[in-house]
Amino acid sequence: MTTTRPAGSAPLDMVDMRDALASGRVTSSALIDEAIGRAEAVNPQLNFIAWQTFERARTQAADPRSGPLAGIPTLIKDMLPEKGVPASFGSAALRDFIPPADAPYARAIADAGLISIARSSMPELGLNAVTESPLLGPTRNPWNLDYTPGGSSGGGAAAVAAGVVPVAHASDGLGSIRHGAAPCGLVGLKPSRGRNAGEEAFRSIADLTVNGCVSRTVRDTAAWLAATQTRDPDCLPPIALVTSPVDHRLRIHAYSRVMRTGELPDASVQRVFGEAVALLDRLGHRVSDADLPFAGPAAMDLLGTITEGMFCRRLGMLSQAIGIEVKAADLEHRSVTLVAAGEAVSEERYAAAWASMEGVVAAYLDRLEQVDIWMTPTLSTEIPRIGVFGPDVSWGDQKDPLIDYAGYCWIDNFAGTPAISLPMGFSDNGLPVGIQFTTRPGGEALLLALAYQIERAIEWHRHVPPIWAGDR
Repeated sequence: MTTTRPAGSAPLDMVDMRDALASGRVTSSALIDEAIGRAEAVNPQLNFIAWQTFERARTQAADPRSGPLAGIPTLIKDMLPEKGVPASFGSAALRDFIPPADAPYARAIADAGLISIARSSMPELGLNAVTESPLLGPTRNPWNLDYTPGGSSGGGAAAVAAGVVPVAHASDGLGSIRHGAAPCGLVGLKPSRGRNAGEEAFRSIADLTVNGCVSRTVRDTAAWLAATQTRDPDCLPPIALVTSPVDHRLRIHAYSRVMRTGELPDASVQRVFGEAVALLDRLGHRVSDADLPFAGPAAMDLLGTITEGMFCRRLGMLSQAIGIEVKAADLEHRSVTLVAAGEAVSEERYAAAWASMEGVVAAYLDRLEQVDIWMTPTLSTEIPRIGVFGPDVSWGDQKDPLIDYAGYCWIDNFAGTPAISLPMGFSDNGLPVGIQFTTRPGGEALLLALAYQIERAIEWHRHVPPIWAGDR
């Protein structure tokens, strides 16, 4: 069940809070105290807090802050190191890790003036499309507590969807910003490779993970991106703050079939996808059906090989980077079986998979040169119930179903392209359904302008879930 606000009465967002602070109608301390109160009210139901930093947030709010988003409450995902604050990466094996320094993107968030009240929950080491771990247990979706809020950015997404904070940090290695936004009815923008502060050196196809946010409104995501992007002259040119809808006709290719099998997504997703295509037609865009620019089953096989091989190999790199040995035996059952699968991937096979993926990426980028927007569902089915992809399910048992469910987003991490998931409708059971839009590298401004146009037509931000702590 959803609650729909009357026109003109949507919940307050980050830009509203910024304006209230600027006019003196509210103080940062008041905003932080209110956010903490909301977190305490709904976290027992949703379980989105990995580590609370309430007193630190109150101290920061009491001191003068600078930055375009100064004084606004947020959450930081539990895989972005902050000096002196636990960073468990969702794993019981790392529950005692205290970073000695801030990660560069954590500094960018602080420089923007945002204040984090807590670190948000995530699945173990971030490699799942749900947020469930032995460390914290499952995080639940405020639209329906029996269902996942997605992952690996599901903790922040659940909090934003429930009105605890207007916007939360998220990160995306194979779709995690979008895989958290879509199940919670949020906006989730994955920036281009090299767009963000702290990610200036990212150039390789293997530089998969980027940072960003999830929010309820397009303008909040636009403001977050403008405040945290790099100004390095050797990187992508900074984009100006995007504030208005697209004003010209776009060429859009629409693809909805499951990449591994070629089957259609489930009925609810296909219905919302069709409604989105019809809306874009009414808005004047030229939408046409498209085939994949690469062989779907072969590409998904490469994705599986790289995922297995990469997780296994990067586990040792993580141990070395943080100075804590992470052994497979210390991990959840799912991770143990994933490591075992990765150990079976030879160096030759692993290298060959990456080489073949270069060809897949080239074909995808070539297609994006021919159109303005590539459009897909964000997920192939209605969001799953808690436990379907949980930590006690072996990787072998969930590999194909998980790849089919979450298999539209990964290509943008390899290609370095920006992509945005927008909350375009609801399933037959009343759960949010996201649709994804992608464009060429550096094209975030176009995605945000299109998102503004769609948001104006749909007004998704007027819908709030049954578990709602925001303004009433």
